[in-house]
Amino acid sequence: MADLFAFGSGAGNLDADSRYGNAGDLKKTQYVMQLLGFPGDADTLKALVIAGEKGIEVESGILDVTRGANNSEDYHEISPMGIMPALKEAHYKVAGDLAIISFIEGRGLGNRMTPRNAEVLAHQNYWIDIARDNVAPYVQTIMAQRVLNAMSDPDTEEDSVAVEAAKMALVVPLDALDAQLATKEYIVGEYSYADVHWTSYIHLLCVAGEQNLVQQRANMSQWWERIKSRKSFSGQNLVAYDLLPSLDDIKAKRMQDVVIDDF
Repeated sequence: MADLFAFGSGAGNLDADSRYGNAGDLKKTQYVMQLLGFPGDADTLKALVIAGEKGIEVESGILDVTRGANNSEDYHEISPMGIMPALKEAHYKVAGDLAIISFIEGRGLGNRMTPRNAEVLAHQNYWIDIARDNVAPYVQTIMAQRVLNAMSDPDTEEDSVAVEAAKMALVVPLDALDAQLATKEYIVGEYSYADVHWTSYIHLLCVAGEQNLVQQRANMSQWWERIKSRKSFSGQNLVAYDLLPSLDDIKAKRMQDVVIDDF
């Protein structure tokens, strides 16, 4: 079996200096994490965002879904159901966006992002559910039709009917988010995991050429500008949004590493 995590510092011994974060107080307490994912996958983007927000260094490796790598025997050794992305720190491996977010939260810097107030926590999770259930499938359809299918087969043509149907299905949840943001800076007031989930889907919509779905909603558009400029939650001099891939990055199958210079 091929070791899909044998890239970057992962190609060396576990006790090698390169397996640890940059110089600072955490030099010998925190391994550099390794992320296996794809730049056109929303769940992979959530992992990058939360790593940036929580001050966790990550080396990014490509799991090429356009060639079915997530269904390969090698990847099934990491994630038996092919759930992606996957993350490794030292000997520990975990797959799936919710599991990875929870793990990075526990290993990250600064205060907990999870709301302490029960009502706010419930509200956060409500908006995460909307994003995952009522937004994600249609963003995936648009990304597949506009970008990913042609990466798998250059002769593939866009199904404009499927794209228009997906855009119509997004009207209600996007209008609901716009209304929610009428009196709030972020989705539940303070920045939370709800913003992390929505950021990944909205970014891919914009990458796929549907920026107008944001721009025509004033409250959502203002929120999006705040997302694109806010400094990390844990206080590092880093804007998590800057870690997200461009359309050219996706087509080139390229992802950024998360590097923290100011522990």
